[in-house]
Amino acid sequence: MNKKRASKDLFESFLRLINKYKLIGRRPLNFGTEHQFYHSERHTLDIVGDDPGLNITEFAKKAGVTKGAISQVVTKLEKKGAIERFKSDINDKEIRLRLTQLGQQIYVHHQQVNEASIRQLWRELKNHSDNEVESVLHIFKWLEAHLDEGAKTKHINQ
Repeated sequence: MNKKRASKDLFESFLRLINKYKLIGRRPLNFGTEHQFYHSERHTLDIVGDDPGLNITEFAKKAGVTKGAISQVVTKLEKKGAIERFKSDINDKEIRLRLTQLGQQIYVHHQQVNEASIRQLWRELKNHSDNEVESVLHIFKWLEAHLDEGAKTKHINQ
């Protein structure tokens, strides 16, 4: 196998996946409410639903995005009535997040959609050895770390 060519093919495939994922994120879904919810909003509801009471800093770290990005999405979700901020019992300066009743309904529905997708992936992974699956996971973790490093770079040295 030509590893140099395989590296290029893998990276190009990864970039195509990112672009397709972004396209999905641009399409809002309607959950039978007056508002439609974009992928970033649904993902936000997933994280808050999985771990209610997170503050913005904890949320940003868990999601791998900036606090500013989280604040923007949270503000949109507040306006749609799906999420609310509340003061921590321990520190009244600390703001935490929780789902409203509407947010909880969307969260439950989205979890069902996610589970269906994961079932499909699980069926595919059953066709591969543990070593193959571990290799793919290793490569994805490497790609994530590589992108993290790239995000820190402020200029390109030539």
